Amino acid sequence: MMTTNTRYRSFRLSLIAAVTIAATGCIWDEEHREKLALGVDPVAGSLADSAAFKDTIGAMTLYEGMAPLRVRGIGLVVGLGTNGSTDCPRDTYDTLVQSMYKQHSFTSKIVGTRNLSPERLISDKDTAVVMVQGEVPAAAVAGDRFDISVSAWPGTQTKSLRGGRLFTVDLEIFRQVNQGQSISGQHVATAAGPLFINPFVDDDSATKSNELQGVVLGGGLVTKDRRVRLVLLKPSYQWATRIQDRINNFSPNAQKIARADSPSYVSLRIPSEFQGDAGHFLSLVQSLYLFRDPRYGAARANALTAELLDPKSPHAKIALALEGLGRYALPELDELYSHPKDYVSFYAAVAGLRLEDHVAGDAMIRLADDTDGSYRMRAVRALGETRGMGQATIALRRLLDDTDPRIQTAAYEALIQRGDPSIESKVIGGDNFRLDVIPSDRPAFVYAKRRSERRLAVFGNDLTINPPVLYRSPDGGLTVSATPDAKRLTVIRTVVATGSSSPPIKVAPDVVSLVTLLGKDADIDHTNVVTGMSVGYGAITRLLYHLCKDGAIDANFLLERPRETELIGPAQRDGRPESEL
Repeated sequence: MMTTNTRYRSFRLSLIAAVTIAATGCIWDEEHREKLALGVDPVAGSLADSAAFKDTIGAMTLYEGMAPLRVRGIGLVVGLGTNGSTDCPRDTYDTLVQSMYKQHSFTSKIVGTRNLSPERLISDKDTAVVMVQGEVPAAAVAGDRFDISVSAWPGTQTKSLRGGRLFTVDLEIFRQVNQGQSISGQHVATAAGPLFINPFVDDDSATKSNELQGVVLGGGLVTKDRRVRLVLLKPSYQWATRIQDRINNFSPNAQKIARADSPSYVSLRIPSEFQGDAGHFLSLVQSLYLFRDPRYGAARANALTAELLDPKSPHAKIALALEGLGRYALPELDELYSHPKDYVSFYAAVAGLRLEDHVAGDAMIRLADDTDGSYRMRAVRALGETRGMGQATIALRRLLDDTDPRIQTAAYEALIQRGDPSIESKVIGGDNFRLDVIPSDRPAFVYAKRRSERRLAVFGNDLTINPPVLYRSPDGGLTVSATPDAKRLTVIRTVVATGSSSPPIKVAPDVVSLVTLLGKDADIDHTNVVTGMSVGYGAITRLLYHLCKDGAIDANFLLERPRETELIGPAQRDGRPESEL
């Protein structure tokens, strides 16, 4: 009879062979986080009449090429068991083989595993040829991350991409000319990583996820900086040079970030202090005044703060213009931090925070603490973007225990953005996901991200899993069970690609222990205890969703949305709606 140790080692080798990992690096190291939106207000009056527009760089220029850059490539997804396809159109076969040899080494040091090659992988039912597409954000620089979409190649016999991993693939610029015809260009990015297919629909729901389409969260990696240029509305080398000098003098570190290439163009590069926040930098550049006389700065600060009182003014643009004025704006801003109108105090504090005024920090904290305020969510996000200011960190930590789960998650993401060490965070698996634990005396919940990065957060104290439990994933790859009187959970992991199963593994009935065991790389420690089972992020989030829904975990499940989260699960609590969500 095969021992538990022998069975698990056999299972582990099967798992490693089935999901050969080609991607390198961690997707959470570089990211595009959702930033505080500072576009012109929808109700704003004519910008041309605003003091925030006259005499600025934006009055004389436009940005070139600010649309997202569409990229695509042909890739291969592995780890599909019998759900893949041996089909590969002849006109793409050679391109795919060459790309795979370029990106990967196909030698193996694992004794007993078969010799892999692109040709053998493509002809295996465990794999599928896919189309990979994405959009490189405007002003992105090398090292930035972005989400990519993956879809099975049309006409192939692929049944499902669930549980698969994308081999590294080059992404090239393309433009659709007409239906069925496009033009391709240079390679500007790569893509790789585990696929995420919507795991949050009910088995009996009329809404079904598309098994032939998925997303690799943060799977795109920019390899070439995108060009950013200002285009002068009236070409003039004298004004181009003046704009260049104004931008370079504004840079805190005196970096040469602007260059007048011609009478029509001024090239820009994103300075180091704005890496990851290119949108703010580009908006700020166009809000800089070309005149730098102290009397002019003081007079313009006075005009801007007076205009800020008007409910129809372009408040966000005014805040940027005040930030660009620097120290000239601080005396005027100080008078508005405590203004009774929320929109006045908020946008004044936005400008003050970016000028590192600690009094502005106190004003923003008041807005974040105001449970009846309409700017509460935006205030929390603004605190996350501040530099330094210990009081902002203290306030955000306090908001982790707020009565509104949306404020709790916003405070959590703001602290992550600030790199706050109080968040207990650990990497699960080589590149699987991050797990964060946030102690809280409020009703518990599990929060799952589905944009930019794979990240789970557990809010609560010692969140347990209460038997009886019986869960089996749709593909049969994961079973979690516990009888009513059981002290531990029983987990069985099956590699769909080979049918090989692990022996029953026992684990403590708490969320952190279960998630850690499932997500870590398949391995056994020196005492022959199983320490990891290589279950993917999508499968784990689906498990947690169903355990919360069925009441085995006494907690809600919150799923990230572009600007909000939704409550799913038992004991749902009505929260006050936020106008900005």
